[in-house]
Amino acid sequence: MTEEGGSRRRFLAGVATAGAAAVAGCSGLPFAGGETERREAAAVPTDLVDATEWPSAPFPATVPDALAAAHVSHARDLLDAVPAEPSLPNAAVAAAIADDRARAVERVDAEPTDPWPTEALGARRRARGTAATVRGAHRAATGVDDGAALTARRRAVREDRAALAADLEYRAEATAAAALAYEPVESLLAACARHLVPTVRYPDDPVAAPFRAGDAVGDVERARAAATDAAGLRDAFHGDREGLGPRWASLVAAADVLDGSVRRTRAEVRRRTGDEAAPGDEDLSGTVAQELAVATDRRTESAVRDVERASDNGNYATAVIEAGTALATVEARRRAVEAIRDGRHREPPSESSLRSAAERAREAVAAVDGGDPLAARFVRPALASLERVADEIDAGYAAPRRTQAELTYAALYARAVPPATAFVRERLA
Repeated sequence: MTEEGGSRRRFLAGVATAGAAAVAGCSGLPFAGGETERREAAAVPTDLVDATEWPSAPFPATVPDALAAAHVSHARDLLDAVPAEPSLPNAAVAAAIADDRARAVERVDAEPTDPWPTEALGARRRARGTAATVRGAHRAATGVDDGAALTARRRAVREDRAALAADLEYRAEATAAAALAYEPVESLLAACARHLVPTVRYPDDPVAAPFRAGDAVGDVERARAAATDAAGLRDAFHGDREGLGPRWASLVAAADVLDGSVRRTRAEVRRRTGDEAAPGDEDLSGTVAQELAVATDRRTESAVRDVERASDNGNYATAVIEAGTALATVEARRRAVEAIRDGRHREPPSESSLRSAAERAREAVAAVDGGDPLAARFVRPALASLERVADEIDAGYAAPRRTQAELTYAALYARAVPPATAFVRERLA
């Protein structure tokens, strides 16, 4: 989910049932094919996808408003220190900084449209980082050398991050709650570590390279913001709760089991379907099937890598969540390949086929229990697919084949969420 673009916010209502097929290989659900006679692709209707409202956030605590408010306040302080019309010897640099400042002010003043508070908090962090980048560039352009101070600040943030990571006991009422609560904490700590890597070195001559200086300052500011939010979310989850016990060992065990399940499921699907969606040398060029085959293959490989990466990095709450996503993604890939090999998704999109695909996606998403935090977290890619289609339609660049493939994938993925959720919950028990 990106913070830009018009988000669509009405949770898809409707009554539908999804097959409770086992994740690692039961029969696929019926999936209606395309038009029976070939015709030229129709334009994508502007009203194809209704506004979507996401289910309640899966993070099992209230995100304090103070976290976002602190980012906004700090960002405004940074921008207040930069004149709207900087007076600098280099007129081009002055104009660029003025433009950057104006855009940064807009980002700080904009209300996040992200569906969940944890993601809205991310928008505030990004705005703070942008403000720091502008402030760092302006200071460098005026001859202020922040190199030594930035090195010291980077070191301090790194020490704070290490202390927080070492202090995480993954305390929760149950292992499932620990996975949901600590996934965003782990994600923030990982983001902090990435921002601390000095990929942009502060220049020896800041005046000669003010924007490089600004980028270096912005990275450290983003690292600090991420570490602050990681601690804030952990504290918010702990709150006044009683009976919280360490869940580290159970998370590690569950992540290990689920990692193995993902690998075996992926291997089994490969064995049954192969790596190619089309049988033999059949040409899928220019079809919805081609778009669907490419998208499902790419997303499957990415989802499996995400599980492996989280496990390798010791982010076991993240590994558990990514495993649920990967299992649903692999199952969606299996169903897509079987449908393509049955001859479906070969006809050019029409208005009728696009609307049918949108309706199936709505029904599949509506069938997922949004009141179940695990299911709500796992269905996120399907909801994101619907929003992506809606945003492309709003922007005027929605292509019929890609749109129908995206909606088809959203339906296939959402149908795989309930069994994936049940499978993961059993391993967390």
